[in-house]
Amino acid sequence: MNALKRSSPAPARPWRWVVLLGLIAQAAFLFYRSGQEEARVWDPSRMTNPASPSPPGIQDQGMLGTRAQAQPGDLVISQGKGLVAGLATDGKRVYFSEFLLGQRILSVPVAGGAETQLGSGRMPLDVALAKDVLVVMDGGALSVDGQGTITAFPLDGSGEPRVLASRIVNPAAMAISATHVYWLDGGNVDRDYVDGFVASAPLAGGAHKVLAAGERQPRGLAVDATHVYWARRDVYQQGEVVRMPIAGGPIEVVSPGQDWVKRITIVGTDVYWISAKDLEGTRGTVRKAPVKGGPALDVALADTSMCGMAIDGDAIYWTDPGNVDGAGARTGGRILKQRLTGGGDPIVLASGQDRPCYIAVDATHVYFSTRSLERVKRAPKDIASVP
Repeated sequence: MNALKRSSPAPARPWRWVVLLGLIAQAAFLFYRSGQEEARVWDPSRMTNPASPSPPGIQDQGMLGTRAQAQPGDLVISQGKGLVAGLATDGKRVYFSEFLLGQRILSVPVAGGAETQLGSGRMPLDVALAKDVLVVMDGGALSVDGQGTITAFPLDGSGEPRVLASRIVNPAAMAISATHVYWLDGGNVDRDYVDGFVASAPLAGGAHKVLAAGERQPRGLAVDATHVYWARRDVYQQGEVVRMPIAGGPIEVVSPGQDWVKRITIVGTDVYWISAKDLEGTRGTVRKAPVKGGPALDVALADTSMCGMAIDGDAIYWTDPGNVDGAGARTGGRILKQRLTGGGDPIVLASGQDRPCYIAVDATHVYFSTRSLERVKRAPKDIASVP
């Protein structure tokens, strides 16, 4: 149902098994590390506020519901079983999925507490909030192409999930409007990714529609009331931000001559995106341009890299995963904020984090994922409010 009209899934390829074995080894190490860390005896002297009680339902001794000395103000609200994939909030709850171990679709109160499992997936990659459902982009089986899906899960955890699209070869990005979900299929490696496309389907269920085909390595995706925006590689292998009407029509170039583009967001009459040296976000820069096209302006610059980005009406927030030390571990990850009006240095909202990546904001806080026991954390948007 709603299957994309593509060739039958390709058979497993040897290189995919190599990747799979590597991921299994990494997952085993993370599981072992988690067990070791959880076995440690809680030392209240490490906390800046040991007398502060944990929110109801929080169980992680020494971390959940407390403030760590190196990161004043940030609060662990959830500790999962697998790597966090995707993050969204409605100001009351935080929604996310787990990748590799766990593979659950979850929500948790913004201040921490009991989790609600909305469902499960095979390889969840990203989430997006609609009115009554959480839309999840899933990569399917790692060893076989064409098993990606997009599924809507009821927010209250009741009712059956609804598959909106299936047989996606290379799920690359997703965005939603009030009525539709939009996604990118990044294309097939055997065809050098020149067969990527942009598609949409109704959130209520129904046939999908391919909006643009033959897109080279499409990445990043956003939608407003009239257009859908994404990035692609041109014939010279340069990145460019483009758009087209949501009902279909000609593709317009918004901003050419970019590096690797990711994390596109629309704010008012401007489109914002991360332009970086690679898909890891190395030397990332947040840029903006008018939605109808025009000169691109630099708004925020990372010291090292950018993994995720969120924007409200006041500022840009992004995650800096930090540097890699000699043992291959990340240190010094930060959450940063830059006013949309520009000027001044970025404000550091949290530091000393372990590879933060996914990020979301509400009226008072910024929420982000870390790799330290696969935690979801939050920090105040205004550092003056940190006790």
